[in-house]
Amino acid sequence: MIEHLDHKLIKNLNVPFSVNQDMDKSFIAFADVFENCNDPMFIIDLDSCKILKINDEFLKNKEVLSDALDYFKNKVEEFGLNQTINFQADGFKIYFNKLYNSDGKALVQILNLEKFNLENKATKSENHFLASLNKNKLLNKIPSGIIFTNDDFESIWYNERIKQLFGREFENRFKFIDAIYIKDISAFWNKINKLKSGLREISFSCVIRNFSKSKEIFIDATVVKVDSIEKSDNGYVFILKDVTENIHFSEEITKQNLALNQINHELDKFLYSVSHNIRGPVASLEGLLKVIEISDVQTVNELKHHLRLNLRLLNGFVNDISNVATNIHTHVNLKEVNLRDLVEQLILFVNNIYNLKPKVTLNIPNDYSIRTDDDRLEIIIKYILKNSFQYRDTGKDAFKIEVSVTQNEDFHLIEITDNGIGIPEKVKPHIFDMFYRGTELSNGNGMGLYNSREILKKIGGTMNVESKDREWTTTKIYLPINNKE
Repeated sequence: MIEHLDHKLIKNLNVPFSVNQDMDKSFIAFADVFENCNDPMFIIDLDSCKILKINDEFLKNKEVLSDALDYFKNKVEEFGLNQTINFQADGFKIYFNKLYNSDGKALVQILNLEKFNLENKATKSENHFLASLNKNKLLNKIPSGIIFTNDDFESIWYNERIKQLFGREFENRFKFIDAIYIKDISAFWNKINKLKSGLREISFSCVIRNFSKSKEIFIDATVVKVDSIEKSDNGYVFILKDVTENIHFSEEITKQNLALNQINHELDKFLYSVSHNIRGPVASLEGLLKVIEISDVQTVNELKHHLRLNLRLLNGFVNDISNVATNIHTHVNLKEVNLRDLVEQLILFVNNIYNLKPKVTLNIPNDYSIRTDDDRLEIIIKYILKNSFQYRDTGKDAFKIEVSVTQNEDFHLIEITDNGIGIPEKVKPHIFDMFYRGTELSNGNGMGLYNSREILKKIGGTMNVESKDREWTTTKIYLPINNKE
């Protein structure tokens, strides 16, 4: 594969070479710097080691770089493309540094191309690697944070992205290791020790605190060891990639998967219960019709009650299923609703079904108004009132219902209290489950409270049920004050 680095290909070029005019978006961001930089650089495919693009400065120096490419080819064959490659050849000091890689491609730059005179004391004492960093504009444009430290991990140079990640300026020679949080610190230092012992590159994850935004930034980091003829060049290059969005995205995917599993579970339950709740009344009706066919008039009259009961159950179930579909697919329509008028109408409606005439107390001002979806609120209150009527305590002298409303700056609180049979403690955790029936007295289909809570979610509210077994039950409905469609 490495034969694609053949320097003869570069020697024979008369025009800038680019086999891929549509470079990945990662490199498009560097196009201007890439073409106009004073340092030679090229983009290489990490799998095939094929040069994909070179800049003009590389083209100008192609004769000088011919031998350098041979050396680079040998280094790649020996070590691969996962480390910095620095070398001195033919009076030139040349640094190949893999600054950035994405989607199987890497940007390789010759950071310094100048005469190297070992007898020149000024040159000898100069940190060539640091000098090349200081004059490299590209490092301030790439999306990764770059920081160069000495052997003690004190910062010597860092790009603009580092300041953006931390949200602040740093004092000179700040200890970079002390500025990051690492979860598994022992594993991290094991890697660092290997790096000091000869390993060229390590990777780790860490968290940094952005001071200007007061939030945590999650980082995937790579550390490359820098060695040179000049001791002043020795140190480490840290490359920091912000992966905060990826982590949050992964968490969101997990939440959505859990929600989807819950929906699938409820759908399975829903389909089973639908068939069960419809099959029962239909089977009863079929049986009653067969009995009617062979019965006299007196027997038929006695069976009418059972016919009506089964039809009522079937009709009630169809209405509940219809309410589920309506709540899902119908747009929320907000308007001002007079709460007292609505509650009075619904109490009359439910009482006409059961004909019990409870003692009703309404602690609702005559002009109390709520901005909400009146159709949905009507369904919710109707469900709760039906439960109060159905689960009344026949052993008590009077059947009582009290409806109250209060509010604060955030929500309206509607409380509906009855003195019925209450809810046993073992039943309470399941009362909002679809198709759950908490008592043998129930002749419904277990959709009431489930439906009520789902409808409340649609209009921005929630609900809670408090109860004492054999004494009372209070249903609390919370509706937002500033409700928006």
